[in-house]
Amino acid sequence: MQGFKFICLDPRKNKRARINRALSSSGTIRWLRMAPLSFRGWPESSQEAEQAMAMSPNDRVSRVPRPILKWSLMLQYNGARAHFAKHPEQVAVCWNGLNGTRRVFMRGAKAAGARSLFFELGPFPNRITVDPQGVNFENSLPRESAPYLNWFEEAENKDWRHVRGKIKQRQGTQIKETGETPPLTDPFIFAALQTPGDSQLRLFGGVYKTVEAFIEGLEEAAQNLPEGWHLRVKEHPSAPQSFAEKIRAARSNRVYLDNANDTFVQVAASKAVVTVNSSVGLEAMFYDKPVVACGQCFWQIDDIAHAAGTQSDLNMTFKHPEKITFSKSARAAFLSFLDQIYYPEDSDEDSSTLITNRLNGRDRFGFWEVTK
Repeated sequence: MQGFKFICLDPRKNKRARINRALSSSGTIRWLRMAPLSFRGWPESSQEAEQAMAMSPNDRVSRVPRPILKWSLMLQYNGARAHFAKHPEQVAVCWNGLNGTRRVFMRGAKAAGARSLFFELGPFPNRITVDPQGVNFENSLPRESAPYLNWFEEAENKDWRHVRGKIKQRQGTQIKETGETPPLTDPFIFAALQTPGDSQLRLFGGVYKTVEAFIEGLEEAAQNLPEGWHLRVKEHPSAPQSFAEKIRAARSNRVYLDNANDTFVQVAASKAVVTVNSSVGLEAMFYDKPVVACGQCFWQIDDIAHAAGTQSDLNMTFKHPEKITFSKSARAAFLSFLDQIYYPEDSDEDSSTLITNRLNGRDRFGFWEVTK
């Protein structure tokens, strides 16, 4: 078979099937159960291993003494870099790639000059992420609206609203407390909480790296809401622990816990949605809602979402909620690109054009440029 040669760290289970469907029409795939190892190091080896540990969950790091774990990750970085230095035409592939073995494998490949593809589940139903630079905040998408608007001018299909009908609340088995709440017809800002320990909070949460920190920030900001407004908070349906008591202990009647109503019923009724970097923020755009991002996320782009990266920013945002706005044209272009181009169907078995375009680098609109 002509095409690319993909070297992929085996993610096992259904993730392997997803990668196989996306890549099989574009070349051959070699699955690795373990990252290659090498004792030959580089000046960057130690720093790369430290970074991979820093981005890993604390419980995972604590299972192995740090010196041994660091040494192991250095050998893996060295091995990947040595392999791709000999085979720069090969493409490094992994699932997620934010921490641990997968991070050093992909970083070693990049340092050697090889191309990469990162996979992850997409935020839309039955979609996946296939990105040449990374996933989530580390992806390759432009952080300005111009490329999306330029692409949208030439797009034949401008129907992005169909995605809204496919968006559903996350499933969960936990029964969480709720309480008396004002009518959904009252003006309110809706806050969607994430699960404790969520990697998006830990790695890209900014000043709100924990659920507790975000709740405290919301409570302070809510005191600035205009008369008659309130903040409505919903816990993540699958969160293993509840923060109901902490939320109910808010200093005034401006903050209400509502775990009973469906997430997107509350999104639809709200005047704006605030989150650290939950996918609910992106999904709320399909409901034409102003969205406030308090952490780092790829969709926090001027004219598309509002940034409130500090507590003072969040306080001021809540004080003047009528100023949380967005550009309808920029939103339409951005969401259309995500729907039609960026997140392919998980069931697509002929992705050769998609894969080739992303590996060939920057196109005329400015997409697929790898900057890191």
